[in-house]
Amino acid sequence: MVGPSLIASLKTLSKDDFDKAVLEGRIALGMPGHPFLADKIDDLYAYLKGRSDGSVANVRPDGA
Repeated sequence: MVGPSLIASLKTLSKDDFDKAVLEGRIALGMPGHPFLADKIDDLYAYLKGRSDGSVANVRPDGA
């Protein structure tokens, strides 16, 4: 099962809404909570927000 794209969601989600979605989940949309990411939430937000607004390129390692 695959949940909604957080990259697409960050076009409309606030930082607080993002934190809540990741840490508590969005069960109705198929995403469980990931409270173990609390200490990394700011870095995760910065990366995904960068992907969302295009300032971070979509790069995959060779063979991925």
